[in-house]
Amino acid sequence: MKKEKKELVKKFKVVIEDILDNYDMYTEEEKAQIKEIFQKAADLNKVLDKYDVAKENYWVEFFNAYAQVFGPYGPMGL
Repeated sequence: MKKEKKELVKKFKVVIEDILDNYDMYTEEEKAQIKEIFQKAADLNKVLDKYDVAKENYWVEFFNAYAQVFGPYGPMGL
């Protein structure tokens, strides 16, 4: 499965690059079709979000602790 995913990503990147290579020369209708395809992909991505594992984010806690120790401008008081 990992190989299949890697191959799909590779092919998808090639197709996107090929679709957009002459974007400035496309008609408004062609541009609209491209936007529609990308919107459908974005919509599908939202549906598939249920499979994403939430990753804990400690950055806010890190920055708060950092600011308590060093102040809001860091150790050098910039």
